[in-house]
Formats: sequence, C-alpha cells, structure tokens
Amino acid sequence: MASSSSPPKHLDLNVAPKTTRDAKIWRPSFVSKNRHLTVNDSVMMNDTTVVIVATNFLTPMDEILLTGRFDEEAIDDPMTFSIQSVASVSNMADRLHARANEIQELNTENSSRQRMLHESQQEVEKLKEENKALFKLVSSYSIDTRTRLDMLQISNEKIMGDHERLMAKHKRCHPLPSEASRT
Repeated sequence: MASSSSPPKHLDLNVAPKTTRDAKIWRPSFVSKNRHLTVNDSVMMNDTTVVIVATNFLTPMDEILLTGRFDEEAIDDPMTFSIQSVASVSNMADRLHARANEIQELNTENSSRQRMLHESQQEVEKLKEENKALFKLVSSYSIDTRTRLDMLQISNEKIMGDHERLMAKHKRCHPLPSEASRT
C-alpha cells in the first residue's frame, strides 16, 4: 500500500475532507464472503460477526483516506480509530451509567414522595373525621346551650313576673308612710 506521495505521519480523525452537499447517504451492508448478517447474529457471542462488522464499519470516505497509506500507517490509523471508538463508547457507557443512577435516585425520591403524599392524605382523612366529630359536638353544644338559655330566659321572665306581683302585693299590704297619708 505504498504511495509515491508522502502522506501525513498520523491521520487526524477530527479533520475530514470537504464533501458536496449532494453526497449520497452511506449505509453499511455488513456482508462477508460467506453470508449477510442477520438480526440473530451477535457481536458479543460470535467472532465471525465481529470481523464482519469491523470490516464493514469503515465508510467509503475512510477507505479513500486510508488508500495510499503505508502498511504500518494503514494499521496504526484503524487502531487509533478503534481506540477513539472504544473511548467514545466508554464515555457513552459512563454517561448512561450516570443517567441510570440519576434515574434510580429520582425513582427513589419519587417513591419517598408518593409515600409522604399517601401518609399526608391519610392524615387529611383523619383530620376530616375529627373535624366532623368536633362539628357534631359543637352543634350539639350549641343546641343544648340555646335550649338552656331559652329555659333560663323563660325562668327569668317568670321570676320577674313573680317579683312584680310580690312587690305589688307587698305595697298593698304594707304601704309606705308617705303613701299611707295619701289614702
């Protein structure tokens, strides 16, 4: 894979050659000499599947970038790409793990708040029952007090009437000296 031009020592994966806007969308086919990949194939369980995926993972642009490279560079560059890919996947796994932990914490907090809500609702129901009992007690007390007040008022009116009659009778039986001289 040697070329007459002197290629750069290292391939910078962050710099890509300019492409036209009308570039076709590339979709890897994941084929091998023997067969196509199926949905039942697993990269984790089958080495042949790993080779098929790794072989077909390079885009046509990557193939253009890698042509004309020395054999050693052609090996080093995909290794660099693989390391960057692994680092990227590792970073994504770390972020997903952190997100999963965050979701677990939120679920725990949510469960705690639901428990608190349930306890608060039970407390509200208990207070409503106590409020109803207190309302009945106050209502009963109010009715009883009103009845007693009415009875006291009637009794007071009777006493006042009796008092006026006694006073009138007393005045008739024992007139005052000033009243006695008038008669």
